[in-house]
Amino acid sequence: MEILNSWKFWVMLYLVSAVVFAQAFKKANRNMKSAGALTILLEVFTAFFALFFIPFFDFTWPTDTSVYLTLLAVVSIYAITDRLNIEARYGLDPSVFSMLKQLSTVFLIILGFIFLKEQIVLKKIIGSVIIIFANVLLAFNKGKIKFNKYFIMSFVSNFLFAVAMLINVNISNYFNLAFYTILTVFTPSMLIFIFGKHSLKELKCEFNYYDKKYFLLASFCWCLMLIASVRSYQLGNVTLIAPLLTLTSILNTMYEYFVCKNKSKFIQKVIASILIIIGVVIIKM
Repeated sequence: MEILNSWKFWVMLYLVSAVVFAQAFKKANRNMKSAGALTILLEVFTAFFALFFIPFFDFTWPTDTSVYLTLLAVVSIYAITDRLNIEARYGLDPSVFSMLKQLSTVFLIILGFIFLKEQIVLKKIIGSVIIIFANVLLAFNKGKIKFNKYFIMSFVSNFLFAVAMLINVNISNYFNLAFYTILTVFTPSMLIFIFGKHSLKELKCEFNYYDKKYFLLASFCWCLMLIASVRSYQLGNVTLIAPLLTLTSILNTMYEYFVCKNKSKFIQKVIASILIIIGVVIIKM
């Protein structure tokens, strides 16, 4: 199918699925008792849905052992970032969370300067400062800057995600994309299950707290998000794709205002969204 080779299709799929995921997940998890159990359940169901997409991509398998070692390191970090992100999503508006996600771009630039000895480029510095300013703006409340624990969790998870991206040198290209998605969500779920000392009984009880239709919709859309984001970068130019994917912040802001009637910090969110898009555009120019 020709459409599956179009970056425009995958970008549109990402934007739609990202907004639906953020809003459905927010509605599904209102009765959360254990963030760890919720993370495991979401990852397992996302991996399940990814199974259905395996036939859409060529099945490839790496022969280089270093690829598997890299993947193991990456999924171990993903286990931590997913766990932090789930709780951060619980406490933050979807629009705010999607804006905070862009901090990973800033961290990646900083890590590149430090560890990869990349050249310090003025446009990257300017873009990073704009993204940082936009996120500080989100924390501005009644004349003071306030960072709650969910901001801090998102901050830490974005730093760790940047570390994972630094390690992950396009290893998704070595695998069937849907199968790679399964590996990057199911393996972290097992790590969280083991090291978090969770039980099957606990997972069953936790699952019963959620709105099932919204939870399954969120899992399916997260699957689409993960596949679509990677595929977009595989097919398109990063300088174009990266800014387009940041549109989730403004889309979530508009959805919350017009559909959910959430007027909290609306002007701040719009300004921050625009600044983030501008920052990413400058960085990727």
